[in-house]
Amino acid sequence: MSETIVRVLPGEAIEPQLRAGVTLLLAAGVHRAPVVIECNVTLRGEAGAVLEADRAGSVLAVEADGLTVRVEGLTLRGGAGEAGGGLRLAGWSEVTLVNVVLEDNEATQSSGGVGGGAFVLRGSLTAEDCTFQRNRAGVGSDLAVWGAARASVRGGFFAGDVSCRDGAELSIVGAHVTGQLELRGTSTRAPQVVLKGARIDGGVHNDVNQPATLSVEDG
Repeated sequence: MSETIVRVLPGEAIEPQLRAGVTLLLAAGVHRAPVVIECNVTLRGEAGAVLEADRAGSVLAVEADGLTVRVEGLTLRGGAGEAGGGLRLAGWSEVTLVNVVLEDNEATQSSGGVGGGAFVLRGSLTAEDCTFQRNRAGVGSDLAVWGAARASVRGGFFAGDVSCRDGAELSIVGAHVTGQLELRGTSTRAPQVVLKGARIDGGVHNDVNQPATLSVEDG
């Protein structure tokens, strides 16, 4: 089956173009967000394509269940919210990021906010060769994986912190995290975390009272 590609120019609205099975090709330049995704779709950026939210909400939000969403070659910038400035995944869906840059996003509230770059509460996130930089939050400045979520990180760079809490699952393979990896369970659930060939410059902080189950492999 041939791929249906719709090219979107800067200044054109993205959400009206979102249709199940379509690949939206975002031309080079700045495209306006926030964007709420409610169907199976691929967002693909030409070189220099940016989704900019201007602090109006999460750059991308996926809160519906049963979706398959793929994002390739885009920069997600300028998002803001209580949780997940760049990406918020709160539905039982699958989201894949490939060669995506999440930068200058923030999660702020009175208690600090969670997941400045990306917040995953439910569903599954795969991040391949992505870059997280200049994101801000009280907890997990670059990435927070909480609740019943799963996240798989393959390669890439994190300039800030990563957080995994509750009963979430997280694997980090071959990535470089310059900040801290913060792990904390609950009285009934422990995060399941696997590190393989990962570099964590800020160290791993595994809560003493409610620790995660942690597996570390060098290769």
